[in-house]
Amino acid sequence: MKILNKKIILKSFIFFMLFIAILVLGENNTVNGIQNEKIAYITFDDGPSKYTEQIVDILDENDVKGTFFMLNNNMIVFKSIVQRMVDEGHGTGFHGVSHKLSKLYETENSAIEEFKICNETFYNITGKNSKIIRIPFGSKPKMLESIYNKFVEEGFLVWDWTIDTEDWKSSTDQILSNILYYARNKKEIVILLHENPRTVSCLSDIITILKARGYDIRPITQDVKPKNFW
Repeated sequence: MKILNKKIILKSFIFFMLFIAILVLGENNTVNGIQNEKIAYITFDDGPSKYTEQIVDILDENDVKGTFFMLNNNMIVFKSIVQRMVDEGHGTGFHGVSHKLSKLYETENSAIEEFKICNETFYNITGKNSKIIRIPFGSKPKMLESIYNKFVEEGFLVWDWTIDTEDWKSSTDQILSNILYYARNKKEIVILLHENPRTVSCLSDIITILKARGYDIRPITQDVKPKNFW
């Protein structure tokens, strides 16, 4: 009972702070009569998975689109949800084949080859291509500049993130707190999430927070300039 009460108090505190932030900062996004556009990209790594269907359902219920950075073998297993993402207008990109640094950077070309394999799999499922990618563990500091340059030359759009929710080790309340804290005063944010039960549990609250703060939640598409650590 005490643990439950603590969770209720913490969640109440989080939304109280959100309310205060809105009052203090204002959410009309207008300065000197000029509208300041605020954009949020909600991104999910390591899928598709047994949680993807629930995640897409929640996004649809809230009338927003997310972006999924998918692993090659998972796309093969969960073909139907990959097709659903495309059909419903969610952002679709790749997260590699091995998800192991030793394999990814085995040679100068091995990383690019992984993502070419991902695109081939994606095309076989959907009839579409994608150049949107997220390097496992981020494009820095592990990836050499020469390899990054190869990706750019090949036309890949390398995306990292601006907010790491640390959802792989955090509670749902901590995930929300991370977003509340690190999104403050930011006009454009890229939120990193993973496909797991905690993400499913708090995704609706994340969307509520972003909308309350005036963010337009969008999918990543191939016409958007990538945001990365370079």
